[in-house]
Amino acid sequence: MLKDTIRQDFMNARKTGDTAKKNALEAIVAYIIAKEKTQAGHVVTDEEMYEGIAKEIKVQTEVKEMWAGKNAEKEAEAAGRIAILTEYMPKQLTEDEVMALIKEADVFEDASPKTKGMIIKAVMPKIAGKFDKSKVNALVEKHLATK
Repeated sequence: MLKDTIRQDFMNARKTGDTAKKNALEAIVAYIIAKEKTQAGHVVTDEEMYEGIAKEIKVQTEVKEMWAGKNAEKEAEAAGRIAILTEYMPKQLTEDEVMALIKEADVFEDASPKTKGMIIKAVMPKIAGKFDKSKVNALVEKHLATK
């Protein structure tokens, strides 16, 4: 499981003094611990791990943008964390690949808001960790508009 790999890599980074990797994985290990503590007996799945990593990549991207042109050291540190975290993510889907999934999921005659929700519900599990979920709504609307 991805969770075990990340924990092992985190421990190895601590032992070898790889502070860049340790700092990047620290937030993900905290995410694992929080998830497992809030739901007794729950084992974090790979899909949940991808979700947590994606959130941390988004945070680090915002940090990088915030320091852009102001503090090169902090900007580079955030970029390094993004690079490390990206290694743990699956191959990312393109918009065209997601649009193909949307077209496959669209088995409905009409193009109503109800249809849109059902398409999104069908597509979301297929793109978990592989595509920015915040862009799916716009892609589904684009598909329905051209239907």
